[in-house]
Amino acid sequence: MSGSPPAVGQPAPDGDRDPRADEPRQHAVPIRRYSLPMTAPTIVPDFRARLRSSDFLLGTWLTLLDPVAAELLAGSGFDFLVADGEHGPLATADLVAILIATRAAGVPVLARVGANEPVRIMHALDSGASGVVVPQIRTVADAERAVAWCRYPPVGLRGIAPRRASEFGRRTADYLAAANELVTCCIQIETREALDDLDPILSVPGVDALLIGPNDLSAALGHTGDLGHPEVEAAGSRFCTSIATGAGPCPETGSGTTLGAATSARTLCQSTFSW
Repeated sequence: MSGSPPAVGQPAPDGDRDPRADEPRQHAVPIRRYSLPMTAPTIVPDFRARLRSSDFLLGTWLTLLDPVAAELLAGSGFDFLVADGEHGPLATADLVAILIATRAAGVPVLARVGANEPVRIMHALDSGASGVVVPQIRTVADAERAVAWCRYPPVGLRGIAPRRASEFGRRTADYLAAANELVTCCIQIETREALDDLDPILSVPGVDALLIGPNDLSAALGHTGDLGHPEVEAAGSRFCTSIATGAGPCPETGSGTTLGAATSARTLCQSTFSW
């Protein structure tokens, strides 16, 4: 039948050939390579700079893996978010999804790692987290270990492979030049051993922020779940005194704790705590 298309795999009759098929291939549309505009939100927001401001910062925990929940919270007015990989089921892939979901809002995301281990810390930082919260810091050596794996040589031991943190190689040089001043190393104080060695721990260079773990601390002091016990409150007061008297490595070191009500946040805002 005249005008019917040729069978698949058969050449078209000369009269049915599209004359454009014989045109020189240089007329094809050239491939354009797009660079990320400098006005786009950076992949790693600078939480460390915010800590050193005079602002009281209010954040919340991320314990749900759904990135939609992270996106919702990132647009709700919080100053930062903490993705929980110690008591939550957070894996590296989940953290990446959360970081992608929160990027448009420009809200810093810290990752609480499951342990003070190099691979866990580097996975979080290479994925683009603004910093890590390292739990169960008991000694000066523990604090020094956490700091070392948050910093590149020569001041630390972090391996160089930033991946997403460097925008997949587009800004590797920029990230490597800034990372040691950009990444936040937060240590968590929640044991009797840490209280006994508190001032030396707070004096470790490179510790940017300190977080009291009130639940574990109450258990360590023999008062599980009783956060209002006088001994637990006295431990918190001692912590505040050490910070106020300059036990930390620099006056801008941020100190924080977890709480359950807005009224508690307002009280902390008037105390030594900065977040």
